[in-house]
Amino acid sequence: MARLNAAETDVYERIRTAIGDRQLLPGQRLREVELCRIFGTTRGTIRKVLARLAFDGLVDHQPNRGASVAQPTVKDAADLFVARHCIERATAHEAAARIDTVAAGRLRAHIEKEKAAHASGDRQSMIALSGEFHLLLAQISGNAILERYLADLIARESLIIQLYEIPDQGICSHDEHAGIVEALTGGDTDRLDAVIKAHIDGIAATLDLEPVHAERPSLEEIFKS
Repeated sequence: MARLNAAETDVYERIRTAIGDRQLLPGQRLREVELCRIFGTTRGTIRKVLARLAFDGLVDHQPNRGASVAQPTVKDAADLFVARHCIERATAHEAAARIDTVAAGRLRAHIEKEKAAHASGDRQSMIALSGEFHLLLAQISGNAILERYLADLIARESLIIQLYEIPDQGICSHDEHAGIVEALTGGDTDRLDAVIKAHIDGIAATLDLEPVHAERPSLEEIFKS
């Protein structure tokens, strides 16, 4: 897969973020002409970006239909949570070996942001901050490969949750995140494994494996300045 230049990377990150934040919905068409107009760029740029997103598993290309946001299957959902268990456990173990007062403080400060978003009812911020907690944990682990894999899983998970979540479910609990931090700093790997497993299982338990059909905002609405 060819590297993206700075301008292409900016478009890529904006579309990827919109998928991760559950603004772009599974199955939503990604029309090249419309994206060119929105981002003020060329079809060549958009095609490279969509090809990279397809490589990441976030976009589907269908003959004669163009690109659309991926629609993970039930099997995809099951496979993802198996992978998430493995990656999160490995990430947490590496983070536990490196965590210090400063890193623990960063995690706790992030949890305070999650609490504030929850108290204000800001669901969009809650969704974004929830994923960011896990990526912050991966940063603390110092393992860039695990961090990249986890970022990919979190982005794909956002599509699965949109399709299969039980209404009013699907956002990680900041209380559970606090439990992970306490286990990280406590030096008990068995407890750490247990809280990580319970946390991921809790996310999976919000799925009913029946698609939820939501009203789809337009591309213009999502990417407007």
